[in-house]
Amino acid sequence: MLAPTGTGGYNLGNTIGNNLMKPYDQLTRLGKLRRLHHLAAIVLKEYDLNVKWIKFMVIETNTMFKVQTIEGENYVLRIYSDGETTLAENQTEIFWLQALMRDTDMRVSEPVPRLDGEFISIVSLPEIPGERRCVLFRWIPGRELENYLNPANYFKLGVVMARLHDHAETLNPLPPSIQPKKWDKAFYYPDEPVVYNTAAYQHLFSPGCVAVIDEVISIADEEFARLYSDPEGQIIIHGDLHYWNVHIYQGELYIMDFEDVMLGYPVQDVAVTLVYGWDRDDYPQLYAAFKNGYESKRAWPVERDGQLEILMAARRVNFINYVARIDPTPEDYIIERCNDLKVYLESYG
Repeated sequence: MLAPTGTGGYNLGNTIGNNLMKPYDQLTRLGKLRRLHHLAAIVLKEYDLNVKWIKFMVIETNTMFKVQTIEGENYVLRIYSDGETTLAENQTEIFWLQALMRDTDMRVSEPVPRLDGEFISIVSLPEIPGERRCVLFRWIPGRELENYLNPANYFKLGVVMARLHDHAETLNPLPPSIQPKKWDKAFYYPDEPVVYNTAAYQHLFSPGCVAVIDEVISIADEEFARLYSDPEGQIIIHGDLHYWNVHIYQGELYIMDFEDVMLGYPVQDVAVTLVYGWDRDDYPQLYAAFKNGYESKRAWPVERDGQLEILMAARRVNFINYVARIDPTPEDYIIERCNDLKVYLESYG
């Protein structure tokens, strides 16, 4: 039997009944995926679906399984990573997606309710440590925008972001139950380990690289403090609208992965989007198209020269630290990005 936990989730109990099974952290990658597949199968019983098969897709912080029904409908089950988001942030994600589907015709990820109407399943199994949060989404058609980077599509992306910001303004003030995170410092993810300046990682970061990162953080912190001194200007923003989180299908853009929704300012969203592809030869054309698209709907949110660049630099710092933690061979990436930060400081610091 599934028993409600009182938080919109379920404690699944001992579904295998084997207390002598191998500990999860001693399993191979395939062994862990088998247990997560088992978890996914149990969670899917709480939906009005005739499941035909469940297939592993990818692990990109979260674990994703593709689900197909007997009727041929496709879905994605996301199993959230423990350390990257909180339940409150997942609830913010669902809140905005529901509002966008209710209020607009924008094409966004559609969360699917369980039979009881809840969207977030909180599950525990004896063979998997801790609790896992899961959400089922309808399948997004098309291909990643990365495969179709051109000014015409970047104009559309600018329009989409402006429409997201317009809609976000209609949601203020947010309900007290909605508590998104804030990008008010360089390392803003919950419980994010900061490693770039630690002894354990000094073999990856030269003293010069550490000094550059420190200087960027100092400048960025001043900008974050200035931004967040204006609470009236805060809205919820996507927080991760890069071209891998956008699909294009029949000429239309579909926006995915609202997991990093935050309470912030439109200029921060613009910075996150534009930092991707900044080193492409056609970046000036893509930037101009994006800006024109955004301005076709609302005023460009960049207030002064250098503001966008410092936020982009802060985003790079965040990723340098992240890659150092998760990539087995991050040396080349770290060197290249630290050189980029040096160029930023020479131009805007």
